[in-house]
Amino acid sequence: MRIAERDRRITILQAETAENDAGEQVAASWGEYAKPWASYEPVSDGERLRAAAVEQKTDARFQVIWSPRLATVNGEYRLRFDGADWRITGIKEIGFRERLEISAWRLGKQAV
Repeated sequence: MRIAERDRRITILQAETAENDAGEQVAASWGEYAKPWASYEPVSDGERLRAAAVEQKTDARFQVIWSPRLATVNGEYRLRFDGADWRITGIKEIGFRERLEISAWRLGKQAV
């Protein structure tokens, strides 16, 4: 991946948990975990239709340079991009420790 392709700044968010009335740990807020440069690719309408057939929701893909810190990110994290929070639906490694592709769908403006 060329540097010019990573032209967007994203923020990876990690849940900060608190105990609810039932004694369960739930996400109370989201704190910044990492702030990498990424490329952004919206999912095409055709891909969106095919994904609906298997009940998978993906609005976009982000590619970042692999790092040990980012390699720990999973679906329990969120991503913030363009003023909105995104639910991470999948992560795959591209090459051997070269890049990570993060699939996500948009939740809305600053979701909780």
